[in-house]
Amino acid sequence: MSKELPDLAKSEWSLMEALWTRGEATASALQADLRATQDWAYSTVKTMLDRLVEKGYVKSRRIGNVYEYSPKIRRGAVVARSIDDLAERVLSGSISPLIHRLVETRRLNNDEIRELRQMLDSYPLSPDKERQT
Repeated sequence: MSKELPDLAKSEWSLMEALWTRGEATASALQADLRATQDWAYSTVKTMLDRLVEKGYVKSRRIGNVYEYSPKIRRGAVVARSIDDLAERVLSGSISPLIHRLVETRRLNNDEIRELRQMLDSYPLSPDKERQT
């Protein structure tokens, strides 16, 4: 994923989540999907989709007299980019505060705790990875 992509606004995340779930959809279908959580008019959804096309997150194709939209970028790639950006921009490259905060404030189930421990245990220590504090 290109680093030049602009960040997604919170409302754009909601719309992208609905689009990632569907895979492809019209503005009307997405508006219906989001009706329970967002009270957006059709024109709002359409404008946001057009903005997401301009930003490079979504592609569109005309089918008859309607446009069908689909994600141009996988959800995992956008999530990874957002986390990388957070680590660099807010945490000065350190992920320890992020992990500490998430563990401290979220209720982890036993499977998640085991997965985190296994992940950390399998990560090799390297002298060049040590941080100066």
